[in-house]
Amino acid sequence: MQSDYAWPTLSFIALALLSVAADWLRHRRREADRQRGRTGWVPWPQLMVLALILAAVCAGLWIQDIRG
Repeated sequence: MQSDYAWPTLSFIALALLSVAADWLRHRRREADRQRGRTGWVPWPQLMVLALILAAVCAGLWIQDIRG
């Protein structure tokens, strides 16, 4: 039987990886883009930390559900 916490755990890990990649791309932008106001509006580092915390919580619940 599959645990109910498997998909949320894997989804939060994927979201954390996506936010790392998006933050890396944001830092590679040219200075001309920043001067024209073409900056991003998503706080990627904050989203990454939140996704990792939620992934850890869901992983703990997943492990607890597997054990019994």
